Amino acid sequence: MDFLLDLSVPVTIVLWGHWYFSLRVGRPLGGPRQGRLALALIPVLCMVFLFVILRRWSANSVKSDLPTVFLSLSFGASWLGLSQLVFGLLGVSARDDVLERGNAAAAWVISGQLIGTTFCFAGANVGNGPGPEVVLFCALVSTLALFLLWFLVDQAASVADTITIDRHLGTGIRACGWFAATGIVLGDAVTGDWKSTPATWRDFGECAWPAAAFALLTAILERKLRTLEPNHRWNGAPGSMALAVVYVVSAGGYAWKRGIH
Repeated sequence: MDFLLDLSVPVTIVLWGHWYFSLRVGRPLGGPRQGRLALALIPVLCMVFLFVILRRWSANSVKSDLPTVFLSLSFGASWLGLSQLVFGLLGVSARDDVLERGNAAAAWVISGQLIGTTFCFAGANVGNGPGPEVVLFCALVSTLALFLLWFLVDQAASVADTITIDRHLGTGIRACGWFAATGIVLGDAVTGDWKSTPATWRDFGECAWPAAAFALLTAILERKLRTLEPNHRWNGAPGSMALAVVYVVSAGGYAWKRGIH
C-alpha cells in the first residue's frame, strides 16, 4: 500500500497548485483581504502541525525516516485538498463563497474545515501500525464522521444558508470553532497503536460519542440564535469568538484527559 504515499505527491501538486493559483487570480475581498490571507496561511499552518505530529508521535518506522515523513505529509496535504472538494458540496465553497463573493463568514468556515480535517488526519497517524493502509482507514473513519456531523448540524439549523446567504460573521466564527473542536475529538478517537478493525471501531465509538452530543447541542444553539437579533451579544463577533474558544478548549481538555496513546 506504499503506492498511496507515492500517489499523494501528484495529487497534492494538482489540488494545492489549483488552490493557490485561484487565490492569486480570484477576485479580492472588499477592504482588508483577511479571507484570502486565511485561505493562504491556514493550510501551511496545518501542514506544520501535521509535521510535528509525524515527527513525534507517528509509527516508529515513519518518524525515524525523514523521507517517509515528507511522503506522509504529502498524503495529509492531499487528504485536506480532497476533503475541501467534499465540503464544497456540503454547502460552503472556498471558490464560490470566499473568492468570488468575498464572504468573510465563509472564510471562517473554510478555515475551520481545514483545521478540523487536519486533526482527524493527524490522529490517524498517532501510534504504530502495519502501514499506510491503517492510516487511511483511521483517517476515513474520523473524516467521514466529521462530514456526517456537519451535514446533520447544517440540516438541523441551516448553518450553511446563514453563512452563504445572510453572510453572518458570528455564525461563521462559531462554525470554525465547532469544526476545530469536533476534529480534536474525532482525531483523538483514532489515536493509538493498531490492533484490529473491530477494535478500532469499538474504540472510536467509545471515544467519539461526545462529538455527536456536541453536534446535537450545537444544532439546538444555532436554531435558537437564528431567532435572535443579528447584533445580539451571542450573535456578534466577540460573543461568537468566546463561544468558539470554549468549544476548542473543552475539546482539548477532553483529549488531554484521555491522554496521548
